[in-house]
Amino acid sequence: MKKIFALRAALAAALFSLALSSAFSEKFDYDFSKMNYNMATAVVFDMMVSPGDYENKSVKITGQFTSELHEGARLYAVLMWDATGCCPTGLTVVPQKEKKYPDDFPKEGSQVTVTGKMKSIEMFGGWSLCLVAESWQQ
Repeated sequence: MKKIFALRAALAAALFSLALSSAFSEKFDYDFSKMNYNMATAVVFDMMVSPGDYENKSVKITGQFTSELHEGARLYAVLMWDATGCCPTGLTVVPQKEKKYPDDFPKEGSQVTVTGKMKSIEMFGGWSLCLVAESWQQ
């Protein structure tokens, strides 16, 4: 019985390690396109708690493009949804160069893949960790 328990524990640890390592790639420090919703939510939460740990890290995220006006400024985001479709997680995205909305952006609600670097940006009287987009793909 102890052998079976030890074998199951070792297998679970190996699977967790494999899942964690597959969330990272050689090209990106954090590849959200390879993470499941729970892993992505945990990383986004950690980004909010310890933003300095993620400054200048390369990121890839695939999800639903959305934007909204907030205090006269347009904000952009890429959202990942849980299995029930009720709860999103994601990243605020800042265009690297001046773009005109909506002409230069993906269609609202479309699936996009955005790559770039995480940077602390001053907005609305505070600092926010955002993905500065280097590329957008639909």
